[in-house]
Amino acid sequence: MDFLMTPDEIAYCLGKFPTATIYEAAGKFGDMGPEIIPMVPDAGFSAIAYTVKTFPSDTTAVIRALDTAPEGSVLVIDSGGTNRAAVWGGTSSLVCSIRGLVGCVTNGCVRDTSELIKLGVSVYAAGISPRGTLKNHEGWCGLPVSVGGVSVSTGDYVVGDNDGVMVVPAENGEHICELARQQRKKEEERDRRVRNGEALSAIIGLDEIG
Repeated sequence: MDFLMTPDEIAYCLGKFPTATIYEAAGKFGDMGPEIIPMVPDAGFSAIAYTVKTFPSDTTAVIRALDTAPEGSVLVIDSGGTNRAAVWGGTSSLVCSIRGLVGCVTNGCVRDTSELIKLGVSVYAAGISPRGTLKNHEGWCGLPVSVGGVSVSTGDYVVGDNDGVMVVPAENGEHICELARQQRKKEEERDRRVRNGEALSAIIGLDEIG
């Protein structure tokens, strides 16, 4: 397949659409579970994934990733099977703001939430906990991980907004961009017809199903 768009262009394109639109465009596939929620309101993002897997309650791998992840990427962190210890905090978001990283998505917990909100870096997580971590195990960077019930590889596209997080495999990114454009056009046309007084059931074809 010939790709006409660069990865950065694809990430930018996907960021124009709500996660709900991308979900529909992708064939109702790729959404992280509802346990992965935004910790910073209205801090949506669209970026290329850099994956991290930590040893339980150890964030050495996260610290390494903050040093090595490419500018503009989002860290997708598998917390190693525990959601009690905080794998992310205010200092991590501060590093992101300085290095030009987008933020993080994790199935672990975070802390320093007031700082996170003040910094405005995108953070999606499974919860909040004051409990810290050890720094004894190197963990793994760049390997496929599972977060929110979705497999994520470094290079995949990740999009987050107030509704949740979507993952688009790297090889499908350009195609999903086009499908998302088509889907958004249909959604806007539906809303236009609703404003003009048409019944929603008729617009979406429920009358034909019966």
